Amino acid sequence: NNNPEITLQKTQFQHNTSFLVDIRVINSKENLKDEAKYRACAEANSIACFYADDDWDASFYLKSLIADFRADPYVLHSVTDPGTFYTNLMWSYFDRDINLHTGFSWIGCGSIFLREYAQRHIAYLHTYLKNNRNLIHLSDVFFSIWLNDIPSQFNMNIRNLPESHTGASFSSSSNFLQYQHQSSVLAIRILEHNLRSNQSNNTNNTQFTRTSKRRFPYYIKSSNPNDEFIFYTNILPIDIEHIPFNISKDFERGTRNNLPSGPGISFFASHTTLSAVDNKPSTCWRIGRNIRRGEFFAMDFLYIRTNLSFALIIGHTRELQNKIDVNLSFDGLLWSRYPSMNGISIRSQNSTSDKQQYMVIFNSSQFNLGFRSFRYVAFNASKITYLEELQVCDVKIITTTNIKTL
Repeated sequence: NNNPEITLQKTQFQHNTSFLVDIRVINSKENLKDEAKYRACAEANSIACFYADDDWDASFYLKSLIADFRADPYVLHSVTDPGTFYTNLMWSYFDRDINLHTGFSWIGCGSIFLREYAQRHIAYLHTYLKNNRNLIHLSDVFFSIWLNDIPSQFNMNIRNLPESHTGASFSSSSNFLQYQHQSSVLAIRILEHNLRSNQSNNTNNTQFTRTSKRRFPYYIKSSNPNDEFIFYTNILPIDIEHIPFNISKDFERGTRNNLPSGPGISFFASHTTLSAVDNKPSTCWRIGRNIRRGEFFAMDFLYIRTNLSFALIIGHTRELQNKIDVNLSFDGLLWSRYPSMNGISIRSQNSTSDKQQYMVIFNSSQFNLGFRSFRYVAFNASKITYLEELQVCDVKIITTTNIKTL
């Protein structure tokens, strides 16, 4: 409890009495603002923590967020809206010479991270901000940057909870924007300085990690409205790994002085991965250029499924779809190419626009033996660069009763 004027007790949680044994209330003597999140997580009995601000509804992507964390537990997993997602990509930093590979993410719309990261973050705050203690209240600005790894962020249409806008928010307080700017600059300056200097002889400071422990590359991902699966791709709207970075001139990269504008953000907002899972075939995820070798889109069905049936509505040609490899996986790392068209059918789809669309149905109960169980399915341009762009307009799980022989 971060409000020193209120004393919370377990008995106040009357609607969920069965969980009282698992609840521990800590009443803070002061308003710690952002730092309270990490202090609470540091006290947890579990190895990881879920956090969401009390004004956001995380219920419609929570299963996907948990599954995503379990698949790759050593990175921060978070959720944000398309505009902020694009901005956060711009606020990425890479320098291979000093093992710098980090990016920004807010955690308030729903996030999961390891308890040890919260414990380490508290140590960082009181080591590196001991001369700027007023900035400890803005701990969120430092957290993702100091993890020195690109967060795994969901690109979602986030929702406010009803009656959530009550009282003045922390961000509306005086000097907040000034402190946020100062914190954003200081976060990358401190990380860059410590990675560049030889820390091995400095035993007084808590060292920043230099090694990325992530299992997966950088993706953009969106879960469907029913929280049944995740649509994702390795085709990012920004090539974040090749944005030059020099601390002497790029120290304000992660501030409001560097916000997206122009055709890039406009195209992304209109054709984001959300357009593939919004139950509207009239909207499509597009990449805006020809697909290149090694690029793919994929679905994570959250756990291993057997005899699953699902459908794609595509806006690219039948010829391109037939040339794309279908790959299946249990863990998203080791893949097997499905070598047959058994269980796969394609037909023309009525479209509300003038553009031709196709529905591709996958009935894995009719797949070849050995391929009927999987968690991940990927559609990979593994052979050549095609003179066409990918367009996925809808993805949905279908029941066997809805499958018709074509």
